[in-house]
Amino acid sequence: MSVIFKDKLKAAKAAVGEKNYDYAYDLCHDLLEMDRSNYNVYILLGVSCQHLGKYAEGEGTYAHAQTMPKANVLAWQGLCALYEASGDRTKHEQALQSLCDRLVVEGNRNKAWETMNKVILLVESDDRRLVSVLRGLTQAGPYHDLLKAEADPQPPTEMELLERMCEIESTLDSRMVESEVNKRRTRLGAGPVQRVRAEVRAEVYGKSTLLDTLQQLVAACVDANDLDRLMSHEQRYFECLDDRLEFVDDTQRAAAVEQLQNMAADLVTNGRCAAAFEFLIETVDIDDTRLGEMAAQYVELFPDARLVPAVSAWLALRDPVATVDADSIRGIESPFARAQLVAAMARNRQHRACVDAAVAARTAQQTFADKYGIRLQRSRLAVDLAAADAYMQIGKEHADDAERLYRTCLEADANNKAAALGLGLATCALGHGDEGRQLLQRLVDSDAHNHRAWGGLGAALVDAGDLHGAVDAFRHAIAEAPEYAPHHVGLASALWQLGGEWRHDKQHAYTSWLTAARLDPTDPSVFSGLGQWYQEHDDNVRARRCFAKAVSLDCTNSIAAPLLADIYAREGSDDLCEELLQRATDNSFALPWA
Repeated sequence: MSVIFKDKLKAAKAAVGEKNYDYAYDLCHDLLEMDRSNYNVYILLGVSCQHLGKYAEGEGTYAHAQTMPKANVLAWQGLCALYEASGDRTKHEQALQSLCDRLVVEGNRNKAWETMNKVILLVESDDRRLVSVLRGLTQAGPYHDLLKAEADPQPPTEMELLERMCEIESTLDSRMVESEVNKRRTRLGAGPVQRVRAEVRAEVYGKSTLLDTLQQLVAACVDANDLDRLMSHEQRYFECLDDRLEFVDDTQRAAAVEQLQNMAADLVTNGRCAAAFEFLIETVDIDDTRLGEMAAQYVELFPDARLVPAVSAWLALRDPVATVDADSIRGIESPFARAQLVAAMARNRQHRACVDAAVAARTAQQTFADKYGIRLQRSRLAVDLAAADAYMQIGKEHADDAERLYRTCLEADANNKAAALGLGLATCALGHGDEGRQLLQRLVDSDAHNHRAWGGLGAALVDAGDLHGAVDAFRHAIAEAPEYAPHHVGLASALWQLGGEWRHDKQHAYTSWLTAARLDPTDPSVFSGLGQWYQEHDDNVRARRCFAKAVSLDCTNSIAAPLLADIYAREGSDDLCEELLQRATDNSFALPWA
């Protein structure tokens, strides 16, 4: 290196130090004409170009300096400063990333973190870029080691980093969905807003990385043995995964559902998450043992939660004579709630409403199966059985609908005795008495202790006109289940229809109805029977009262309702008679006699 070159290089350094960048710029060009291999000249020229606004030349100068054998971080730092001065944020970010990589290679972790922090501050206004940068610091990212730096500001912990990413991604996803929905909903041919929102959610969630971040966050909590944060973040991950499950790739859906089940079991054990309880309540498919363990705890822990009315109904329905407030369950979009509404309608003898509720329940069950890949077989069977029984109660004109559902139930469970019993009764109602009675007789023969089968056989024999055989069958049923009110009602009906053939048959019918009233005061058949007894014995006050009670419990009762209407007509109570007939001829309760 010549003396002249050394003197000029020294002068250039002094000019830069004195901020005389024009002079420094000229000196650097003179130096390059003398020697184009001196690294320091390129650095000084780059600084001069930055301050003189010659950004393109400065960019090329620093880029060349970075390729030189003696290159050090000054070239990368200078390029970062130049891009910052030029206001080119994209190139500034790229230069900072490049500087960070250089510092990592040199093993300067602290300086590398300081540089990465500048990148973070630079992109803070762009959520998507910020998440991408932060992801590089996670355990799977190339800059994870920087979290161990001892610098100011102190790097975040892995958990703090992931928590920040979750907040940003969640906000970003929500904002993107709302923005796109608002754009598309007014387009020509956009369709219903609900469909537009579903399409947008599918697009946004398909690109989102929030679920991956939440999964990493849960793993970080496990590694840190931080149980409180684990429960909080696991709950959030569970709720997010459940909400977005339908947008998960089909090849990953089964694994995601298994994840949900495992997390739900964990969250329920710790009693922290209503959604986890609700997921398991749905998926246990009305398994009495498993559901019983959760139901009371769920209602106690989360009294205002979404499924509480339905779970409370399920608990109440376990009492065979309890009535259930069906109105409290209406409107809850859930296969479990829909199934409980069907059961409540059946218990309350709202037969047509039960049939309608069953249709909605099947739709909810299919939607659930499509989303989770879980078939609610027990719940579907219970709904179909209740609907079939309701069809039988509405009248013989719907016996074919009942028969179809009973056969469906038997296809799902060939050993289901309730479905076999119903099929026998429906077959009789359709006019195939011999076939129906044979089905019922086979049930009795295969299980002599099946009180429902004996009761069904008794009802079939009544329809066939074999009243003596019916009395024997009902007595068998009562011997097996003396506390089961419908058997006493059936026996009373058979005895009453004997019409005095036996000396005390009607008296025995009366006492059977009284027994049934004690066992189940909500059965309208009991009061229609007692009303007939009192009417025959000229006790019109009690007869009127019993018929009114029967109609209040079930205005479709084909015995009590017409007899009560006759009483009203004879009394001159035209308004009451008209009201009763209006109820009977309502579209939901149309009856031929009315």
